[in-house]
Amino acid sequence: MGRAETPKHVAAAIALGVGIGFSPFIGFHFFLAIALATLFRLNRLDAVLGSFAGNPWTLPPVYAAGYRLGRVLLGYAPARVPPLKWHRILHHDFWVDFHGPGFGPRLACFLVGATILATLLALAAYFVALGVLNLYHRRYPGVAARAARRRGTTGVHARANDEVGPDERVH
Repeated sequence: MGRAETPKHVAAAIALGVGIGFSPFIGFHFFLAIALATLFRLNRLDAVLGSFAGNPWTLPPVYAAGYRLGRVLLGYAPARVPPLKWHRILHHDFWVDFHGPGFGPRLACFLVGATILATLLALAAYFVALGVLNLYHRRYPGVAARAARRRGTTGVHARANDEVGPDERVH
Protein backbone atom coordinates (compact mmCIF):
# COMPACT_ATOMS: atom_id res chain seq x y z
CA MET A 1 0.00 0.00 0.00
CA GLY A 2 2.88 2.36 0.58
CA ARG A 3 4.62 1.30 -2.60
CA ALA A 4 5.55 3.57 -5.44
CA GLU A 5 2.86 2.25 -7.81
CA THR A 6 -0.28 4.26 -8.32
CA PRO A 7 -3.60 2.72 -7.31
CA LYS A 8 -4.38 2.32 -11.03
CA HIS A 9 -1.28 0.19 -11.60
CA VAL A 10 -1.90 -1.97 -8.55
CA ALA A 11 -5.56 -2.46 -9.49
CA ALA A 12 -4.55 -3.32 -13.07
CA ALA A 13 -2.10 -5.97 -11.83
CA ILE A 14 -4.71 -7.49 -9.53
CA ALA A 15 -7.32 -7.46 -12.30
CA LEU A 16 -4.89 -9.09 -14.72
CA GLY A 17 -4.31 -11.85 -12.18
CA VAL A 18 -8.01 -12.36 -11.55
CA GLY A 19 -8.70 -12.58 -15.28
CA ILE A 20 -5.93 -15.12 -15.74
CA GLY A 21 -7.02 -17.05 -12.64
CA PHE A 22 -10.46 -17.58 -14.14
CA SER A 23 -9.22 -18.18 -17.67
CA PRO A 24 -9.70 -21.65 -19.18
CA PHE A 25 -5.94 -22.28 -19.29
CA ILE A 26 -5.79 -24.52 -16.24
CA GLY A 27 -2.26 -25.31 -15.14
CA PHE A 28 -0.74 -22.23 -16.72
CA HIS A 29 -2.30 -19.49 -14.55
CA PHE A 30 0.86 -18.83 -12.54
CA PHE A 31 3.11 -18.62 -15.60
CA LEU A 32 0.63 -16.53 -17.60
CA ALA A 33 0.26 -14.08 -14.70
CA ILE A 34 4.01 -13.55 -14.49
CA ALA A 35 4.50 -13.35 -18.26
CA LEU A 36 1.66 -10.89 -18.91
CA ALA A 37 2.51 -8.75 -15.86
CA THR A 38 6.07 -8.50 -17.16
CA LEU A 39 4.83 -7.68 -20.66
CA PHE A 40 2.52 -4.92 -19.42
CA ARG A 41 5.05 -3.71 -16.80
CA LEU A 42 2.78 -4.44 -13.87
CA ASN A 43 3.71 -5.84 -10.49
CA ARG A 44 4.20 -9.58 -10.92
CA LEU A 45 3.43 -10.39 -7.28
CA ASP A 46 0.09 -8.56 -7.44
CA ALA A 47 -0.80 -10.41 -10.64
CA VAL A 48 0.07 -13.81 -9.16
CA LEU A 49 -1.89 -13.04 -5.98
CA GLY A 50 -4.86 -11.98 -8.11
CA SER A 51 -4.68 -15.24 -10.03
CA PHE A 52 -5.35 -17.13 -6.81
CA ALA A 53 -8.96 -15.93 -7.06
CA GLY A 54 -9.38 -18.88 -9.41
CA ASN A 55 -9.23 -21.79 -6.99
CA PRO A 56 -11.00 -25.15 -6.44
CA TRP A 57 -13.98 -23.42 -4.80
CA THR A 58 -14.50 -20.69 -7.38
CA LEU A 59 -13.53 -22.32 -10.68
CA PRO A 60 -16.29 -24.97 -10.98
CA PRO A 61 -19.23 -22.51 -10.89
CA VAL A 62 -17.44 -20.05 -13.18
CA TYR A 63 -16.48 -22.76 -15.65
CA ALA A 64 -20.00 -24.21 -15.59
CA ALA A 65 -21.50 -20.79 -16.28
CA GLY A 66 -18.85 -20.16 -18.95
CA TYR A 67 -19.64 -23.43 -20.69
CA ARG A 68 -23.36 -22.61 -20.73
CA LEU A 69 -22.65 -19.08 -21.97
CA GLY A 70 -20.42 -20.44 -24.74
CA ARG A 71 -23.09 -22.93 -25.76
CA VAL A 72 -25.66 -20.14 -26.03
CA LEU A 73 -23.33 -17.76 -27.89
CA LEU A 74 -22.17 -20.42 -30.34
CA GLY A 75 -25.73 -21.68 -30.84
CA TYR A 76 -25.19 -25.36 -30.05
CA ALA A 77 -28.40 -27.27 -29.39
CA PRO A 78 -28.50 -29.56 -26.33
CA ALA A 79 -29.06 -32.55 -28.63
CA ARG A 80 -25.76 -31.90 -30.44
CA VAL A 81 -23.75 -30.93 -27.36
CA PRO A 82 -25.30 -32.49 -24.26
CA PRO A 83 -24.85 -30.74 -20.91
CA LEU A 84 -21.88 -31.74 -18.79
CA LYS A 85 -22.20 -33.26 -15.32
CA TRP A 86 -20.64 -30.36 -13.43
CA HIS A 87 -21.13 -32.00 -10.04
CA ARG A 88 -18.51 -34.54 -11.22
CA ILE A 89 -15.85 -31.95 -12.22
CA LEU A 90 -13.29 -33.22 -9.71
CA HIS A 91 -13.69 -36.86 -10.79
CA HIS A 92 -11.83 -38.51 -13.64
CA ASP A 93 -15.02 -39.52 -15.45
CA PHE A 94 -15.96 -35.85 -15.95
CA TRP A 95 -13.20 -35.48 -18.53
CA VAL A 96 -14.31 -38.64 -20.35
CA ASP A 97 -17.35 -36.67 -21.55
CA PHE A 98 -15.04 -34.43 -23.54
CA HIS A 99 -13.98 -37.35 -25.78
CA GLY A 100 -15.70 -38.40 -28.96
CA PRO A 101 -17.56 -36.38 -31.57
CA GLY A 102 -18.65 -33.76 -29.05
CA PHE A 103 -15.09 -32.82 -28.15
CA GLY A 104 -14.69 -29.91 -30.58
CA PRO A 105 -18.01 -28.20 -29.83
CA ARG A 106 -17.61 -28.75 -26.07
CA LEU A 107 -14.10 -27.35 -26.08
CA ALA A 108 -15.20 -24.34 -28.15
CA CYS A 109 -18.12 -23.66 -25.79
CA PHE A 110 -15.85 -23.91 -22.78
CA LEU A 111 -13.08 -21.70 -24.21
CA VAL A 112 -15.39 -18.97 -25.49
CA GLY A 113 -17.65 -18.79 -22.44
CA ALA A 114 -14.91 -19.06 -19.81
CA THR A 115 -12.79 -16.43 -21.55
CA ILE A 116 -15.70 -13.99 -21.67
CA LEU A 117 -16.51 -14.56 -17.99
CA ALA A 118 -12.83 -14.24 -17.03
CA THR A 119 -12.68 -10.89 -18.83
CA LEU A 120 -15.81 -9.64 -17.06
CA LEU A 121 -14.50 -10.78 -13.68
CA ALA A 122 -11.19 -9.02 -14.37
CA LEU A 123 -13.01 -5.77 -15.15
CA ALA A 124 -15.03 -6.06 -11.96
CA ALA A 125 -11.87 -6.80 -9.97
CA TYR A 126 -10.18 -3.71 -11.42
CA PHE A 127 -12.93 -1.35 -10.33
CA VAL A 128 -13.28 -2.95 -6.89
CA ALA A 129 -9.52 -2.89 -6.27
CA LEU A 130 -9.21 0.68 -7.54
CA GLY A 131 -12.03 1.82 -5.26
CA VAL A 132 -10.53 0.11 -2.23
CA LEU A 133 -7.04 1.48 -2.94
CA ASN A 134 -8.32 5.02 -3.49
CA LEU A 135 -10.31 4.79 -0.26
CA TYR A 136 -7.23 3.56 1.57
CA HIS A 137 -5.15 6.45 0.23
CA ARG A 138 -7.82 8.96 1.25
CA ARG A 139 -8.04 7.51 4.76
CA TYR A 140 -4.28 7.35 5.20
CA PRO A 141 -2.80 10.36 3.38
CA GLY A 142 0.64 9.66 4.86
CA VAL A 143 0.81 6.43 2.91
CA ALA A 144 -0.24 8.24 -0.26
CA ALA A 145 2.36 10.97 0.32
CA ARG A 146 5.11 8.40 0.91
CA ALA A 147 4.14 6.61 -2.31
CA ALA A 148 4.18 9.93 -4.18
CA ARG A 149 7.68 10.67 -2.89
CA ARG A 150 8.85 7.23 -4.03
CA ARG A 151 7.42 7.91 -7.48
CA GLY A 152 9.15 11.28 -7.53
CA THR A 153 5.93 13.30 -7.72
CA THR A 154 5.03 16.18 -5.45
CA GLY A 155 1.94 16.77 -3.39
CA VAL A 156 0.21 15.08 -0.52
CA HIS A 157 -2.05 12.94 -2.66
CA ALA A 158 -0.58 9.94 -4.48
CA ARG A 159 -3.31 10.05 -7.09
CA ALA A 160 -2.73 11.55 -10.49
CA ASN A 161 -4.21 14.98 -11.22
CA ASP A 162 -6.89 13.45 -13.45
CA GLU A 163 -8.19 11.52 -10.43
CA VAL A 164 -8.24 14.54 -8.11
CA GLY A 165 -11.07 17.03 -8.08
CA PRO A 166 -10.22 20.74 -8.45
CA ASP A 167 -10.92 21.40 -4.77
CA GLU A 168 -8.62 18.55 -3.68
CA ARG A 169 -5.46 19.64 -5.51
CA VAL A 170 -2.53 20.52 -3.31
CA HIS A 171 -0.61 23.63 -4.39
